Amino acid sequence: MSLRRRALLTGAATAAAAGLLSGCGGKDLDDLLAQAAAVPKKPARLTWWVSEIPSRRGSVVADLIIRAFERRHSHIRVAKINALSTSDGNRSAIATQLAGGSPQPDVYLGDTTWPVQFGHSSLALPVETLLPRDFWDAYPAALRSSSSYRGSVYAVPFFTDSTYLYYRKDLLAKHGLRVPRSWEELLRTSRVVQQSGDTQAGFLWQAAVTESLTANVTEFLADAGATVLDQQGRAALGDAAAERAFSLMAEFTARRVTPRTVATYQESDSQAAFVDGRGLFLRNWSYAWVNASNPTASRVSGKIGVVPRPGFEGTGRHGVSCAGGWSNFVNPSSQALGAAMEFARFCAGEEVQRLLAREAGVIPAMTSVLGGREARAAGDPTVLRAAELRLVSRPVQTPYYPQVSKALYTPANAVVRGDLSPAAGVRAAREGLRTALEGKAL
Repeated sequence: MSLRRRALLTGAATAAAAGLLSGCGGKDLDDLLAQAAAVPKKPARLTWWVSEIPSRRGSVVADLIIRAFERRHSHIRVAKINALSTSDGNRSAIATQLAGGSPQPDVYLGDTTWPVQFGHSSLALPVETLLPRDFWDAYPAALRSSSSYRGSVYAVPFFTDSTYLYYRKDLLAKHGLRVPRSWEELLRTSRVVQQSGDTQAGFLWQAAVTESLTANVTEFLADAGATVLDQQGRAALGDAAAERAFSLMAEFTARRVTPRTVATYQESDSQAAFVDGRGLFLRNWSYAWVNASNPTASRVSGKIGVVPRPGFEGTGRHGVSCAGGWSNFVNPSSQALGAAMEFARFCAGEEVQRLLAREAGVIPAMTSVLGGREARAAGDPTVLRAAELRLVSRPVQTPYYPQVSKALYTPANAVVRGDLSPAAGVRAAREGLRTALEGKAL
């Protein structure tokens, strides 16, 4: 059973009004949704495409979830397919597989930036009508927004991820310095500690030509008050605020606060340098707390602190975090739609969300769990302080988001390397965005 890969919705406000999905054994969307709404009573099997979930206590978190589901549904068996470790690699691999009409995986874990692209290309089942009416009351509004495309929802929440500023509290104490409250102060603090010889790098972040840099650029632009796309989805980048953000990225390397190799860093690279004791500050996602605090694997365990990201002086904006995380998508070509949808709902439910708070180094998607007993017992400050953050979304409101992302990270990387001036980088990004929004390859 395979779908013809075209735009699933062209203007309808609900999944039921989306029209026919041809090429699926003669079944239309209503038939698929009816199958997905029926939890099987007979033995069934499904596959879950899932990347490794950071663990607090060494358990394989995905296996714990599967066992919990099978205890409640003893007639349904779940087999795990190990996904790739990067968002870009996963998106390419799973999109290629699903575009060929493969019935597997039945459920796949995907980045929160995927719903528009995957919904537009008929690679995900619209699930809004398969969720309780009050379902989204339990989750952040930004998550529902990023999961939707033209009035329909294409992803079921699993966990969120936010970014923070990690710092060496021992080195700041040694030099009598406070945690920086602005990027300008972070630059000054970094140089003081670097010049003493106590650290190689001042600030570690991610500036490789990948989605990692798009997330960073989104945050720096929000820090400065700049906008990437306007409410109509048109390119809006190009004012003085955008140039201020690009200038900061250039200044990090120009003043050697950041090593030039940051232009090749993704999250794992910057985290590895920080865990090895080679940096004073680190911008990274919440899971880095678990890894940097591991006494058997981290040289800085017990020596670190974490706070929301600083902002620019004089703006009043701080605590900005890119809205990240992973959700479950249902493959519309699945031959076990009822079991697949039940599993996706289970992962969003309170039992699994509390399990994530207890066992996983991620932020549960369910808001009430963040202040619950499991979260308090884990003592992870990235979970306990998540409510303080000002979440911003990447410009995902277009099915051409991969091209939009590339239009941002390509000139930004050149600015970091010193090959483009900040002003030229902003101009290149603006032109690239206009091309990307037309659906043209960059």
